[in-house]
Amino acid sequence: NDKRKRANALSVSAEEFRNAAPPRWPFDPPDAKRDIAGTLGEIRGEMADGNDQVWFHNGLDIAGGYGETARFIRDEKVLRPMAVDNFGNLRESLRMPTLGYIHIRVGRDASEKPFGDARFLFDKKGSAVRVPRGSQFKAGDVIGTLNAMNHVHLIAGRSGAEINALDALSLPNLTDTRPPTIEKVMLFDENRREIETTNPNSRIKLSGKIRIVARAFDQVDGNAERRRLGVYKLGYQLLKSDGTPMSDLNWTIIFDRLPPHGAVPFVYANGSKSGATGETIFDYIVTNSISGEEFRTGFLDTTTVENGVYTLRVFAADYFGNESYKDLNIEVLR
Repeated sequence: NDKRKRANALSVSAEEFRNAAPPRWPFDPPDAKRDIAGTLGEIRGEMADGNDQVWFHNGLDIAGGYGETARFIRDEKVLRPMAVDNFGNLRESLRMPTLGYIHIRVGRDASEKPFGDARFLFDKKGSAVRVPRGSQFKAGDVIGTLNAMNHVHLIAGRSGAEINALDALSLPNLTDTRPPTIEKVMLFDENRREIETTNPNSRIKLSGKIRIVARAFDQVDGNAERRRLGVYKLGYQLLKSDGTPMSDLNWTIIFDRLPPHGAVPFVYANGSKSGATGETIFDYIVTNSISGEEFRTGFLDTTTVENGVYTLRVFAADYFGNESYKDLNIEVLR
């Protein structure tokens, strides 16, 4: 908690971050659009009872080619005594004050040969590299080359106070006109038992406290059909039988900042999973509330409405403002 409080004290808004430097991609040419392969807040690992090896993706994955040169996207000075981490493995990284660059061979090419830049200090065996505190880099300077992960994992914000890089960077020529896809909406009772009907076209009858789970994903313009990205925000609304909203749309899950690690099971239902290989499934618990540091369990409480027929409308939106929704016909029987 102390670490998070300190990070929050050092955090800046996405607007302040955007205005701090001209936007560019971490490759050349700096304004050439690249494929987005992962966004902030996506689950990594597989959510299952008893499995604690899951976490939130804390950056923006920008695809490139194996061995391609990666570059700094803005001017910064190294402040950490040990800015390079995980030397020689797939998670090798360089952490600057407000930006992090992961999956890079720092200071060397695809054959592991150092560039000869005096700011990158290698030991005699070439088995470690250090970037001294105070070393200064300009936007466009070379960081290193992409390893076998074939992308730059770009972190925006200070460590512990990460913000959504799509919002914080305004990358040149990046567009998204494609609304998120909601594949299905599932309902569970308070004890996490799924509520189903014998006929898929029949109305679902509900009573008590209900959990809403939406399977959804997003894509930006140019993404391959196989690519599935996390959704920026989700919410729900209850409509009367005549279509009149019972209340305002309640946006419950928002990924403007990285949530605390403990919030992972509050965002994702069992069966959610994603990573470098395998199937990607994002099952969001839409009735729970997640925003910034705050997260809590929530329900659609049918005891607060009159018996009758309603439409449950579940929404998903991306950062660029595209929205989609999916309706379920329900009947409340208290």
